Amino acid sequence: MTIATTTITNPILSGMYPDPSWIWDDLRQQVVLVNSSFELVPGLPIHVSEDLSHWNHAADAIDSDMARRLLIPFVEDSGGIYAPTLRRMAGKYVIACTVARVDMAKAVAAGCSQEELDDVARSDGNFVIEADRIEGPWRGPFWISGAEGIDPDVFEDRDGSVYWTQTRPAVHPQWEGQTEIWTQRIDPESWSLIEDGAPAGRGKTVIWRGYGMEAVWAEGPHLYRIGDYVYLLTAEGGTSFEHSEMAMRIHAPRTLAEAFAEYECTAVESGERISQVREGERCYLGNAIRAFHADRKNPILTHRHLGMSEPVQCVGHADLMHHPRFGWWMVCLGVREIAGGAPGELLSYLGRESFVTPMRWEHEPAGWKLRGIETPILTEDDPGWPMAGADIGRLPDSITMELREEGRAHMVAHVGRTAAESKAMLLDVRQNVSDVVFVRDGQAVRYQRISQLPCLMPLPGSGSLIIRQNSANYATFTLTDTAVQSSLHAGGGRIVCSRIGLSDVLPSRVMVRFGDNRLMVIVAKDVRSVGLGSSFDDGFADDDRILAEFDARFLSTEWAGGFVGCLAGLSD
Repeated sequence: MTIATTTITNPILSGMYPDPSWIWDDLRQQVVLVNSSFELVPGLPIHVSEDLSHWNHAADAIDSDMARRLLIPFVEDSGGIYAPTLRRMAGKYVIACTVARVDMAKAVAAGCSQEELDDVARSDGNFVIEADRIEGPWRGPFWISGAEGIDPDVFEDRDGSVYWTQTRPAVHPQWEGQTEIWTQRIDPESWSLIEDGAPAGRGKTVIWRGYGMEAVWAEGPHLYRIGDYVYLLTAEGGTSFEHSEMAMRIHAPRTLAEAFAEYECTAVESGERISQVREGERCYLGNAIRAFHADRKNPILTHRHLGMSEPVQCVGHADLMHHPRFGWWMVCLGVREIAGGAPGELLSYLGRESFVTPMRWEHEPAGWKLRGIETPILTEDDPGWPMAGADIGRLPDSITMELREEGRAHMVAHVGRTAAESKAMLLDVRQNVSDVVFVRDGQAVRYQRISQLPCLMPLPGSGSLIIRQNSANYATFTLTDTAVQSSLHAGGGRIVCSRIGLSDVLPSRVMVRFGDNRLMVIVAKDVRSVGLGSSFDDGFADDDRILAEFDARFLSTEWAGGFVGCLAGLSD
C-alpha cells in the first residue's frame, strides 16, 4: 500500500549550484547538501531536504569573515571556492575544499600578512572547516600543509583512520591533461597529513590516473566503504561536454591500510615494481596489477554518448548517499544547454546545476563464469557495482517516488518535461532573499543566481540592473523617467552602448527579458505580480512591446569561458 508519493524534478537546485556533495544526517534526519560557490560571498551554500524534492537553504558555511581568511576577495574570475566534500565524523560536520586562483599581488596590496600567504602556498589552497551544527559557527580554515591539487575528499575507514584524497596534474604525464588521484592518511584532530612508517617513509600514494588511454582530468574523487570493499569514484573528461563518472574498487575486508599492504606484497611476489613517483611517494598503478580495479561498465553515468541534441550536458562530479527509507542515490552536476545560432552550437547561461538519480548495486550475472570460475563467488559483503540512471541510461528529468507501507520506496524515472515544468519565470532581483550573494568586482552589488530561462527582470527605479557572467562579460540597464541606458561588455570591452527613449511609456512597465540567446528591453502591457520564482505561460505576451533587442551569447559560458553561471544584481 502506498502511503506517500513525491515527485522529484531535475535539476533539484537550479542556477549556479555546481559540484554537489551530500550526506544523510542521522542527527537531523535530513539530507544535507553543499555546493561550490567560487567568488560568491556568502559561500558554500548548504541546503537540506527530507524528501529529495523540497530543498531549503539552511546556512552558508562561509560568511564575510571566513571569506577574508580564505582570501576570497582577492581571487580572479572563476576562482575562489572549488568542489567541497561534506562529511560527518567524530560528532562534527567537516567540509574539505580548495580556494583557487588567488591574486597574491592583490592580496599583498590589501594588507594580507606573509603568514596568510604562506598558509595558502604550503597547502596549495586546500583547507578544512568544521562545525558542530550546519548553521555554524564554522571553525577554520585549517590549512592542509603538503596538500596538492584540487577537489579534496575526506574518508573515514572502519578503524577510524581518515584519508585525504584529491587530484593533481600527473607528475610524469603520458599525455596533455592527464591527472592523478593521490591519497594519504590525515590526522582529523590537527588536520596534518601523516607519514606512514614504511622503510622509505610513505607520503602520498597515487591510486588512479584515469580509466583509459588518453583519459584526461580524472578529478572529483570520493572514497566509500561498502561491505568488504572501498570504492573510488572519479569524474573524468573535464567538466564540459565529455564529462563522465567512473567507478573503481579495492578489496579491503579489514582496513584500507591492510589492503594497501596486501597489494604491495602481491606486487612484489608477481615481480611488479612499486614505482616511486617522487621521493616518499608511491604508485599503485602497476603494469600488470593495480590496487583499484575498474568497473568494466564504466562510465557509470554520463550524457556524452547522447549527442549534441541532448539538452542536459556535462554530467558528472557525483557523490553517493544512502537514505534509510529511499535507498541509494547519486547527486551530480549537469548543464542545461540551448541551441545557438550556428549549426551545432550549444550555449549555457545558468552554470552547472545539481541533479539527482536513484541508483542500485548490481553484480555481473555471469562474470564469474566468463573468468573461468566453476561456481559464482558472491558474498553478502560484496555489493557489486553502482548502477546510476538504472533502466533509462541517463539522468531522469523527474522521478516519482512512492513510499510503501512496509517502508520500502518504489521509484519510477521519467524522461521528458511537461509544459508546467518548462515555464518561464519572473525574477525580482529587488527582493532581499537568502539566495542573494556578493561578488568581488570593485562595487557593492547585490546579486542573485539566475535559475531559469527565459526570465523577466523589472528595472529598478534607481540604480542599474546588471546581468553578469564575469568581470569581462556583463550587461547593465539603467532606467530614468525618459530612457533606458543599455551598456553591454564582452571580452573586457564595451560592444554596445545605446539610449532607448521611453516617450509615452510608463517606467514601471519596463522590463528586461533574458532568453533564447537574446536580451530584450520590453514594455509589458500587463504588469504581472512580481515575486521570486513566480512563473507564467510565456516569456512575454504577444502584446508586449519590444523597445530593443541584443545578442546575449557573450553571456554564455561557452563564449565567456570559466565555470560560473549568470547572476542578476542591482547597483546603487
